Amino acid sequence: MTPRTGSRGPYARTARVRQEIIEAAMAVFAEAGYRATTMKEIARRVGLTDRAIVHHFPNKEELLLSVLAARESESEQLAPRSRGEALAGMLAIANDNMTRPGLVELHSTLSAEATSTEHPAHEHYTKRYMDFREYLAGAFAELKQHGELRFSLEPDELASMLIALWDGLQLQWLYDNDAVAVQKLLRGFLDMVAPAAVSQDVTS
Repeated sequence: MTPRTGSRGPYARTARVRQEIIEAAMAVFAEAGYRATTMKEIARRVGLTDRAIVHHFPNKEELLLSVLAARESESEQLAPRSRGEALAGMLAIANDNMTRPGLVELHSTLSAEATSTEHPAHEHYTKRYMDFREYLAGAFAELKQHGELRFSLEPDELASMLIALWDGLQLQWLYDNDAVAVQKLLRGFLDMVAPAAVSQDVTS
């Protein structure tokens, strides 16, 4: 009988190759956008044949969804589970984003492209924005309950404003990294709206 430890070799290699493909796809999608990207270009980046890459990801749509899932998993690891820490935690994610411009570009490109209902990421981004608004609205609602909101807008309205500000600042940052301090401006907004929410943050 073949030892179980030996049988893991091919599976480990497959997982490693899949991860390399996902990372290459992230870079190519960020540079060219989803529509203009070809599986051939991604295969070239990884050093695989077209046939080999299709063995792991049968089509570009499946690869895109795997890329988005990987990115969401990274963000979830940085996001606090406690609503009381949600807004300060957002600043940590913003700070991390600034170290990876390719991923910021990927988000900015895909979130715009995916407004079309025919785009394979449309459902993903629809749910992403809905869940993100709900997550932030919960944090603002908790602050409001404790009398710590300075604005009269409702929590869900503040959530929409904050997401729009973040996306807009990141887009400007892609054009001019030196002129736009994303985390500083997000912190400034939160400090105006609910200073208690970021008073313990140490990511700056």
